[in-house]
Amino acid sequence: MNGPVNTDVAVARFQPRTDPTTFEVLRHRLWQINDEQGQTVLNVSGSQVATEANDFNVAIADAEGNLVVIGPYILAQVAPLSLLVQNVIKSLGDQVAEGDMYLCNDPWFGAVHQNDVCVLAPLYWQGRLIAWTGSVVHQMDVGGAAPGSWCHEATETFQEAPRYRFLRVVRDGRTQREVVDTYLTNSRTPDMLELDLRAQIAATNAAQERLHALLRRYGQDAVVATMKDMLDYSAWLFRRKIAGIPEGQWLGECYLDHDGKTENTLRYAVTLRKDARGLSFDYRATGPQVSAFINSPFGGVLSATYMALFAYMCGDIPWNSGIMRHVHIISDEGALNNAKFPAPVSGALESIWNSLNAASAAVGKMLTCSDAQRDSAMAVWQGSTQVYNLFGTSQYGEPFGSMIILSGLGGGGARSFGDGHDNSGGLMAPRYSSINVEHAESLYPILYLYRKRAIDSGGPGAWRGGVSAESAVTPHHTEEIWLRLTSSGSNHSHTAGLIGGYPGGASMARVKRGAVNLGSAPIAADWAEIGGNEEALPAKASLTLVRGDVFSATPHGGGGYGDPLQRSAEQVRQDVVGGLVSVASARAIYGVVLDDAAHVINAAQTEQVRARIRAARSGPVDRAGHIERSASDRHAVAGETVGSLTRAHGAWHCAHCGFALAPERDNPKAFCARNMRPVGVAGPSVALRHGGDSPAVHLIEYCCPECAALLFVDQRLKNETHDWHDFNLSSH
Repeated sequence: MNGPVNTDVAVARFQPRTDPTTFEVLRHRLWQINDEQGQTVLNVSGSQVATEANDFNVAIADAEGNLVVIGPYILAQVAPLSLLVQNVIKSLGDQVAEGDMYLCNDPWFGAVHQNDVCVLAPLYWQGRLIAWTGSVVHQMDVGGAAPGSWCHEATETFQEAPRYRFLRVVRDGRTQREVVDTYLTNSRTPDMLELDLRAQIAATNAAQERLHALLRRYGQDAVVATMKDMLDYSAWLFRRKIAGIPEGQWLGECYLDHDGKTENTLRYAVTLRKDARGLSFDYRATGPQVSAFINSPFGGVLSATYMALFAYMCGDIPWNSGIMRHVHIISDEGALNNAKFPAPVSGALESIWNSLNAASAAVGKMLTCSDAQRDSAMAVWQGSTQVYNLFGTSQYGEPFGSMIILSGLGGGGARSFGDGHDNSGGLMAPRYSSINVEHAESLYPILYLYRKRAIDSGGPGAWRGGVSAESAVTPHHTEEIWLRLTSSGSNHSHTAGLIGGYPGGASMARVKRGAVNLGSAPIAADWAEIGGNEEALPAKASLTLVRGDVFSATPHGGGGYGDPLQRSAEQVRQDVVGGLVSVASARAIYGVVLDDAAHVINAAQTEQVRARIRAARSGPVDRAGHIERSASDRHAVAGETVGSLTRAHGAWHCAHCGFALAPERDNPKAFCARNMRPVGVAGPSVALRHGGDSPAVHLIEYCCPECAALLFVDQRLKNETHDWHDFNLSSH
C-alpha cells in the first residue's frame, strides 16, 4: 500500500492508499451497503413518519466515529452521529462488545431531540473494532407532557420526554426484552415505536452482514484503508473547491418568531470567514438560550454547518466527515443552538433549522463572490419545519396518534442561473417526502379538501424561488381531533432572497370553524371558496378541530435571486398561466401587466408600470463620502463580479449599469437609495396575520441611484437603523 495521502490542493491527482481500482470498487460498495441500510428501514418500518415522509437516516462511520457514508434522508439526524459514537465509547469504554446494539435519544449526546431515536452498533472483525453502523428514526411519540413529545410548555428538559443514554437493546445478537419494554412503556404509540426499532435492528443486521462479506473478500487492511481514503478524498476535493473563493467574510441571520410559549423574536446569526486555513463559521452572535423548547445542544450548530456545506458546495463531492477538516465552528455554550443542560430541547429542530437558514444565507453570499463557484449560489430554501400532531379517536373507533409532516412540500431557493425547485422541501432532507393523501385518509379520521401548489409562495426575483404546497383538511368520521402545530416564520419569512431577490412565502396556517358540510356537494377546492370566519394561526398553536372545521397549512416557499424587474415578462406570464404567480403579484411585484383570460402581455403598460416601480425605488441618497463620478462611471465596467456589484478601479459599481457606487473600502449599501417597506411586499402570505406588516421585522431595499436596480434586500429588525455590511472581502 501507498503511504498517507497528500491532501495539498496543489496535488493534481488524488492518490489512494490502495490503488485507484480497488478504491473505486470498495467505496461504491460501501455506498451500496449504506443504501441497503436505508431501504431496509423503509421495507420493515410501519410508521408513516419513516415510510411516507422519509424522516430517518442511516450511516456508516469508522472506529473513531468519523462519518464515511451517510444516507440522503434527514441530514440533521446523522450529522452529529460522530458525537454519538464518541460518547458511547466514552460512556461504556471496554464494555462495548461485538453483537451489541445501543439505543440513544439524548440530545446532549448527539441526538437532535428526544423523538429522534438512534440505534448504534460496533462492527468487529477478528476481534478488532473496525467501524460503526447507525440509524436514526423520528418517533411519533416517546412520552412527555404533550402528545407527540413536542413539549411547547416545557421550561426544562425534565418536563419533556425521557432521555435514554445507550440502552443495550441487543446483547450478543439477542434482543433484550426488558430493555425494549422500558423504552416502549413511556410512549403513547408503542406499537409504532416497536416496528421502527425492529426496522433499525434489521438495517443494522443487513449492513453488518454485507460489511462482513466485504471484509472476507478484500481483507481488513483494504477496507480500513478505503474508509480512510474516502475521508481524505472528500477533504481533498473540498480544499480544491474553496481555493477558488476569495478571502473575506459574510454574514447570515434568521429570526425565530415564536418560542413555543410566546411570540418572541430570537436571533440566529453566523459570520462565515474564508482564509488560507479554510472556512470558519462563527455563531457567537446568536442569542442566548431560553426557557422554551426550541433550544438545541451543540449538535445543532454542527448539523447546520454540515447541511449548508453539503447542499451548497458538495453536490460533486462525496458527503462525509472529511469535508469538515477544512471547517472550524465557533460557538459559545449557552446559546440557542449550543444550549447548556438542562434547557428544554424537544423542539431542537427549530434552532437547527434557523441556524441552517443563517448559514445558508452566508454561504450563498460567499459563492456569489466567486467566478468559479457562482453557479452553486442559491437563495435560502424552505425556512422552517412545518408539522402538526394529531391525536384522538380514529374512524375505526380506536385511539390514534400521528404526525403529518409538511416539511417536504416547501420551495427551494432560486439559483444564479434558474428558478428554485417547486415543492422540494428543506435543505436538510434531499429525499424529504410527504404522506400520500389517500393513505392519510385511510389511516386517520381526516378528509383532504385539497393539496395543491400555493400561488405566490415562491420568492420573487429575476429567478423565482420554488413554490410550496397548500393543504386543507377537515375531521371525518370522528367527533374531534386534537391538533398541535409546530413551525416558525409566520410573522415574516425565514427564506431570504439573494442579491436583490425577495424572501419566499412565509409559513402559514389558518382555520375556519363550521366551514364545510360533508353531506353536501360539491366540496370547495380553494380556501377563498370555503365559508366561515378565518383565523390565521401563530407559528406554534394547539387547538381542537370538530366536525365542519377546516385546517389549512402552507410551508415556506424558496427565496428569490436577483431583481424581480429583471425577470422577463414572458417568464412571468408563464408563471401566471401555471398558477404559480397571481395576476395581482405579476403587476405589483414584477411590473408585468396581463390582459384578458388568455393572459396576453400588455407590453406598453408593462413598460409604464416597471418605470413607475423604478421611479419609486430611486429615493434621495443622503450619505457622506461619495466618490467623484463622471459620465464614464455610467456604463458597464470590466471587473470582478461580487454578487450584484462589480469591483473595478478601486470602487464598487452597479453590475447592471456600471454606476460607481462607493470606494472599495466602504459598505456599498451606504451609497444606495434605501427604502424601508413592510415584509408583505414580498408576497401575500408573508406576515398574513398582520396584514403584511410584521410587528418586529421589515424589508430594507437597497437600489442603484442611477438605474434603480434592486441590489440587496435585507430583512432587519425595525429597531435597527444601521446598514448591515454582510460581505467584506479581505482585499479591502
